[in-house]
Amino acid sequence: MSAPATDTDNEKRDLELKNHPDALDTTVGLSREEVADTLKVDEWGYDIVKALVSADDDPTEPVFTFRFWFLGTLLGVFAGALGQLYTFKPQTVAVSSLMLSVFGYVGGMFLSKVLPTGILNPGKFTKKELALIVICASTGAKGVASTLIIGAKDLYFNQKYSYFDAIILVLTTQFIGYGAVGLFRTILVYPRRAFYPTALSGVSLFETLFAADLNDKAFKLFWMATAGLFFWTFMPQYIAPTLIGISVFCLSNQNSPLFTQLFGGVNNNEGLGIGSISLDWNNIGDDGLVFPWVTQVNQMAGMIGCVTVIPILYYNDVWRAKSFPFMAQGLYLATGKKYNQTKILTNDALDEAKYAAYGQPYYSTSWAFNTMMQNMSVTAGIVHVALWHGKDIIAGVKAVFNKKSDGTIQEGELAEVDDSYRLTSVHPEVPLWWYGTLMAVSLALGFYICVKDDSLPWWAFILTVFIALVFIIVSGLLAAFTGFSPPFKTFLQLIGGFLLPGRPIANMYFTTFGGNTIWEAVAMCTDLKIGQYMKIPPRAVFFAQMYGGFIGALIHWVLNHIILDTKRDILLDPNGDNNWSGQNIIGFNTKAITFGTLAPKLLAAGGTYAWLSYAFIVGIFIPIPFWLGHKYYPKVGFNYVNTAILSWFFCYFTVGVNSGWLSRILLGFVFQLYLRKYKSAWFNKYTYILAAGLSAGTQLSVFVMSFAFQGAGGLTIDFPFWALNPDPETGVFSDYCTRKK
Repeated sequence: MSAPATDTDNEKRDLELKNHPDALDTTVGLSREEVADTLKVDEWGYDIVKALVSADDDPTEPVFTFRFWFLGTLLGVFAGALGQLYTFKPQTVAVSSLMLSVFGYVGGMFLSKVLPTGILNPGKFTKKELALIVICASTGAKGVASTLIIGAKDLYFNQKYSYFDAIILVLTTQFIGYGAVGLFRTILVYPRRAFYPTALSGVSLFETLFAADLNDKAFKLFWMATAGLFFWTFMPQYIAPTLIGISVFCLSNQNSPLFTQLFGGVNNNEGLGIGSISLDWNNIGDDGLVFPWVTQVNQMAGMIGCVTVIPILYYNDVWRAKSFPFMAQGLYLATGKKYNQTKILTNDALDEAKYAAYGQPYYSTSWAFNTMMQNMSVTAGIVHVALWHGKDIIAGVKAVFNKKSDGTIQEGELAEVDDSYRLTSVHPEVPLWWYGTLMAVSLALGFYICVKDDSLPWWAFILTVFIALVFIIVSGLLAAFTGFSPPFKTFLQLIGGFLLPGRPIANMYFTTFGGNTIWEAVAMCTDLKIGQYMKIPPRAVFFAQMYGGFIGALIHWVLNHIILDTKRDILLDPNGDNNWSGQNIIGFNTKAITFGTLAPKLLAAGGTYAWLSYAFIVGIFIPIPFWLGHKYYPKVGFNYVNTAILSWFFCYFTVGVNSGWLSRILLGFVFQLYLRKYKSAWFNKYTYILAAGLSAGTQLSVFVMSFAFQGAGGLTIDFPFWALNPDPETGVFSDYCTRKK
């Protein structure tokens, strides 16, 4: 029984209702369909949870079944392979848990019908089993970031890891983050407002698959979207690449490098993609459907700023822009030729004499601007979270130290505890010492890697993990409230560069152990929230994550090794091709050299790129005017401005394939502005299940194509050239923008 609300609790609730008057729960006893019909979605988005998450629960349902172990293993291998594959793709895409849900559902229903009743088949296949399978499999897809250091050392330093050391590296960079999660559950998982927008499509899919019959409209919509996008994706990704980005401007002028820079966008580092319409869901994504409107408006403002500022910088020759490619992630000499980093290194460390003889490296201006705005986003995110969510953090920290003996939090410790948490708390919580033990073992293995490679000093290893623990709160709260989480790697690269100057590989380790810990922890918090929504026993989620992580580590190394060996030349090419790109490794190596080797020379006061460092200072101050503005003028809307998101999207188009952003913005207007506001019943019923189907079909198609005839399985079969698949020898990209510089 819950304790009676105190005056303080009531005051908090009154304040919540004042700020969000539609937050009062009047949906008790209604079906999900009835809730969807009556619910108005608030600007922030978190009340949509009422329409998506069922309050029904049977705490006796088994979750660690044979079906879980079989399908979790099978899909963990699949997801690990796909996650590693996407590391080498031109588009920046993550493995869709929605696609894994489709496979898990089909497999689970099949096994429940064909296996004999008993240990192998304890009864009907449940949504808890499916959710746990997906958590396990999606964990196997994570840990990809740690393979960047493996790739960079292979491609640029000609150094290969042993199988054992590579797997240990992947595991430790994952599991340090997993261990850290236990410290922050009261801040990042339990509260109601920590609703994780990116998790809601999966939750909607789980609920729909098990609440609907074959005639349900949402059920039909999902399968139609999945099948439709599976077959359609063959068009832009294989048969007709022009559909990745249709540019009227490039079609009208196929000989202008200026048009390529401004309007091209189907190839990696081609251009800004202004005005391009993409018909490739890989390139568009479901952000326009599922991200809260407030988040999308901040993203749009940043995007508009990006396509405005980048050409201004380039054509005004800022940072000697015209000497280098319009967009690139590599290093260059002052003449514009590629910078050979081996000519300034001796035993993987900076050789001052060689450096003086060879000269300093330069960034492309777009990549320098990318780094500057990401740095600004980091400190803006820290200050934004401190100003707007400081009380939430303090309450969460207090709750950690005031837990009951069973591991659950004291009633009243958090003002807005998630209803799903209360239902899940009938199961034993994961003790803090479990997470502590996991973290201690992971730290020990991390020490082993650093000592074995004779690269990162022990004190630097401890420091980067400590920094990560602080930033997990910032990154996690932004992800929980907005769906956006800024990358902190550039900050860590800069700190590592000044602490360990002249040592690029040490910088790689400093960045990987710190940055990956943050990323993994936030990803694990998202999975814990899904487990909470689905009322899965917390200890089951813990073990599923550990098991999936082990599977993924093995698969990441195997596929990473194969692709590095078979696609080496393409990966070293800044433009790659339509199917393969080394952009992630190139960018990682570039920053390791400039930050890790030359930070005091290039990034300190008086250096060529000093403003990349000053950006951290600027970021501290930019959230403050909006916070003060809201304090004195609360009706103006200053509280909607998120400077961390705004800053990061100011550099959104400086890398990758950029032809999908206009299509994404248009979808945002249709779904989050129009349908959410004027057709809220339809929006609540169908939007998230539609997003699930579109993403599932697309990623399934990409996986099939990659292994069938795009080289991941060893066989490459190019589609014949035709009007929508132009021959690059004719001098144009797939959108008919010229390849001339």
